[in-house]
Parts: sequence; C-alpha cells; structure tokens
Amino acid sequence: MVDNFAIAVSHLLVAIAIWRLTWRADLDHEDPPARDEVATGFFRSKPRPGSADRKGGTDA
Repeated sequence: MVDNFAIAVSHLLVAIAIWRLTWRADLDHEDPPARDEVATGFFRSKPRPGSADRKGGTDA
C-alpha cells in the first residue's frame, strides 16, 4: 500500500511540473541568434572558380 502511494505521489508531482512548464509564456518565444559579421563554419559561401573575372553579364 505504501509503495503504490509513493509511486502515485511521485508521478503526480512530475505531472504537475510538466503541466506548469508547458503553460509558461517565456518558453513559447525565443529570439533568433545574432548574425555573424564574418561568415564561418559549414555554410560559409565560397567564391566559384572563374567568377571573379566575370561581372554577372554576358559579353555581347
């Protein structure tokens, strides 16, 4: 009997904690991180070979 009561109380307390966490307003909004001034990492754009001498137009 005491074991069942202890399990029920612990589960009830965890359920109350989860319930209170899900209804917090500050967990629904997060500001995006600031952009890096200098691109680093995997998504850094690299110049294509031969693109430095072209100005984006065609020679006609």
